[in-house]
Amino acid sequence: MRTMALWACGLSLVASLSLAAVAQEKRADPSGTWRWDFDMDGQTVKNELKLEAGKDGKLTGTLSANDRNLKVEEGKIEGKDISFVINLKLDRDIAVHFTGKQDGDAIQGTLVAKSEEGSRDFPWDAKRSVEVSDVLGAWDLRIDTPDGQTLKPVLTLVKTDGKLTGTYASPDGKTIEAKELELKNNHLQFQIDSDYEGAKLHVEFKGRPYGSKLKGNLEYSVNGDSGEIDFSGTRKADKS
Repeated sequence: MRTMALWACGLSLVASLSLAAVAQEKRADPSGTWRWDFDMDGQTVKNELKLEAGKDGKLTGTLSANDRNLKVEEGKIEGKDISFVINLKLDRDIAVHFTGKQDGDAIQGTLVAKSEEGSRDFPWDAKRSVEVSDVLGAWDLRIDTPDGQTLKPVLTLVKTDGKLTGTYASPDGKTIEAKELELKNNHLQFQIDSDYEGAKLHVEFKGRPYGSKLKGNLEYSVNGDSGEIDFSGTRKADKS
C-alpha cells in the first residue's frame, strides 16, 4: 500500500508540474511596441504603448499619447489575456482599464474609461510593430558558438541624419561598422566584416526585437566554412 501511495503521489506531482509547464508555455509575451489610432471628438490620437513582460506574469510599460507619457499600472498576463490601467489627471481623474487578448502581433479588446461621472467603453485594436525609435541604444548580444564559446559583443544603434546607423564592438576589442543596417518586416538586419585568425569573416544578422529583448539568427562564412547560429540580445537601460 505504501508503494502504491508513493506511486500515486509521484504521478500527481508529475501531473502538477506538467500542467504548470503547459500554463507557462501558453502565457503570452506582449513585450514590444503597440500602436493604434483613436478618434476623439473628431481628432485622431496616435497611441504608442511600450510593454515589458515579467517572468511572473506582471506587465510594465508606458503609454505615449497627446504628448503625455503615462505609466502602465496593475499590469498582468493570464494566458493570452492581458490587462492594465492608465490613470489620467485632466480636469478630473480618469482611470482607463485596458483588457485584451493577444494573438501574435495583434491585440483586440476593450478599454473602459472610468471617472466620477460614470464610464464609457471603447473597442481596442492594437498592432505590434518595430520602428527606428524601438531599437536605438546599446544591445548586449550573446552568441553561443558550435565549439562551446560564448561571445558577448555590443551593438550600438543611433539615428544619424534621419538614418539608422550602428557599430559592433566585438569581444576582442574591435569596433566595426554595422553595414546594410535596416528594419524590414519588423526585423533588424545588419552585416559585419572582420577577420578571424587571419581569415576574412563575414556575418549577416537578422533578429526580431521585442521591447528590450532581441532574438534571431546569424549566418557566417570564414575560411571556407559557413553556418548558421542563433543569437539573443538585451538592450541596456538608458542611463539618463
